[in-house]
Amino acid sequence: MELGLVGIIAVVVAAVLLIKLIKFGLKIVLFFILAVVVSLTIWICVAQPDMHEPFSVNTIEYLFKINKDGSMTTTKQVTETVVKNQK
Repeated sequence: MELGLVGIIAVVVAAVLLIKLIKFGLKIVLFFILAVVVSLTIWICVAQPDMHEPFSVNTIEYLFKINKDGSMTTTKQVTETVVKNQK
């Protein structure tokens, strides 16, 4: 809840500052947005580095081969990648 409230306040402040910064030019506005995004990203990474549980990704590949007699052979290959915490 705290993180959401801080995010809403940050968006409102950024919107007000953005409106005032538009008068100075597009390059300054884009630099300001980039600085805010980078700052928020670093803050989130430092505050909560473990935001997700370990997960796995399954990659499914279908290989089709056309034989000389005109028939088709299908091969299914499943690759599983598991990401775990290294503690």
